Amino acid sequence: MIELALRRFCESKHRKLIVTGVTFVVGLLLVMPLVDSIRAGGDEKDSLLAELDSARNIASELSAFEGRVNEKLAQLKSMDGRTVDDSSLPQLRSRLIDFAKETTCSIRRINVGGVSSRLWQPGQNPLSTGPEKKLADGNSNCMLEWRPVSLSLSGSSTALRSMVEKLASS
Repeated sequence: MIELALRRFCESKHRKLIVTGVTFVVGLLLVMPLVDSIRAGGDEKDSLLAELDSARNIASELSAFEGRVNEKLAQLKSMDGRTVDDSSLPQLRSRLIDFAKETTCSIRRINVGGVSSRLWQPGQNPLSTGPEKKLADGNSNCMLEWRPVSLSLSGSSTALRSMVEKLASS
């Protein structure tokens, strides 16, 4: 029976068309998954190249970012050196007394007031005593605290000027 079907097929005048069609269908069934795989690989390659370019851009900006971080750390260290809390109040008083001794001033009185605080946002001047044009919004999580220090001195005008200069530079 199979022999008979094969003989009919071989003697058929449409056998070239049938062989071409079957070959084309089998080729499509085998090649289509390969085409999809090749396209997926190309898309993955493109996304990896884009990610690599992004990483290169970030790496090129990293040195500038590190410079800004070091600058901000230096500013923070400078500001941190000027801060006074409850544990460093005796050091502040002794430093003021030492400055007075160096400048030959006499200290009449040193008075450190209580802590005051207000909401603060970056961009506002923490040292200003006047009202800020840029008000802190209600959801700011930064609180600025300060203490008033009152220092009464006596001495010559040059000694007092020298004491003020020492205070300003410290």
